Amino acid sequence: MFMEIEDYREDLEIRHLRTKNHFVLALLTLMMILTLIYMLVSGFLLYHTLALLIGFLIVIMFNIAQLAYGKDIYQFYQLNKYITTMGVYALSIAIIFVFQSPSAITVLFIAYAISAFYQDLKVMFINNFLLLFSALMLMVNFSEYLNFQSSNTETEFGIAFFLVAFISILTISSFIIIKQKRFYYNQIALSRETEFRSIDLLIDLEEQNHQKRIDIDSYYKKAQDFFQEFSEILKLDNPFKERMGLLYMLEKNEPVNRILDRYPHYTKEDLERMEDLLIGGKHKLRKVAMKLGHTFTSEVGKAELFSEQQFKSFNHPNDALDVKILLFAVFYAALKRGIAGLPLADKAAMRRILTSTDYYYYVDPKVIDIYEKNSEVFDEICEDILGRKAER
Repeated sequence: MFMEIEDYREDLEIRHLRTKNHFVLALLTLMMILTLIYMLVSGFLLYHTLALLIGFLIVIMFNIAQLAYGKDIYQFYQLNKYITTMGVYALSIAIIFVFQSPSAITVLFIAYAISAFYQDLKVMFINNFLLLFSALMLMVNFSEYLNFQSSNTETEFGIAFFLVAFISILTISSFIIIKQKRFYYNQIALSRETEFRSIDLLIDLEEQNHQKRIDIDSYYKKAQDFFQEFSEILKLDNPFKERMGLLYMLEKNEPVNRILDRYPHYTKEDLERMEDLLIGGKHKLRKVAMKLGHTFTSEVGKAELFSEQQFKSFNHPNDALDVKILLFAVFYAALKRGIAGLPLADKAAMRRILTSTDYYYYVDPKVIDIYEKNSEVFDEICEDILGRKAER
């Protein structure tokens, strides 16, 4: 619907991917410590212990390096999850070869669990392939490491069938979780852009109805006075004076070159970031201020915070009935007005849309009941809305 949604969804992915990378790094460190403690207590050969230690350190150091580079180039976060997935499986196979015990095969499932934290479709397919390939390779070609002394074709087929079925179940469950995550990310991104556009609309309405704009000169004078008094209380030089002067020039739409000439130690990128702090247009600071002004008048319950109903519905539990009726009336008028290129719906078609399609579940049943009993009232409201619009 909006081009910006893709950017918001990508921002959410990157933000949570960094958190997941930290979590996986912690799990790898814990896995290394437990493995080394077990090998030292059990008396494994020193060079085996050192070899595994070096392997773990390589994967962990690679994770740390990718996280450091990812602060500037987010693609390193993406690369890290693929390299880590393959690295943890390589370590798991090495542990199996060193331990030479049937119980060691469980580290493959630990590797699967660690990689599954990324909740990524590509990682999921790589994860499933590596788990299946590693298990079957060990069964067929290296059964002596798993102590299958009495292995036969029937036993090997049964174990292979179990692995395929088990991995299939894991794949289905992982796919459902990933699709659910994508739904929430998409709805949060859509909700964010819708909120921005609603605030922009409020700003336009305020300027049109009240015929006034923010007094930029008064705002910056009061801000400068406040920061000056604040600095005097702390007995410091005013560190905000220069920045407020720069912001004031941005508010007045001064040419960028002139601003940079006056403040040479700033760059164009600095100015672009500082534009979010402007108060005169539709920048982030003004949007935050307007949102704060309306936040205390609305409540969202925990039960509906992440529900699908909260994202696309006219039936929010905390809305009053008159608000729901008003929203329904506006929606009804929009349906009756129609969309360019499509035929207008008559009264019967309108009733069928509202009572026999999925729209029925997005509206409070009480409002639907009022509509069915008093449809002519909504028709008059609709005609009044569209009539006044046509007259203008």
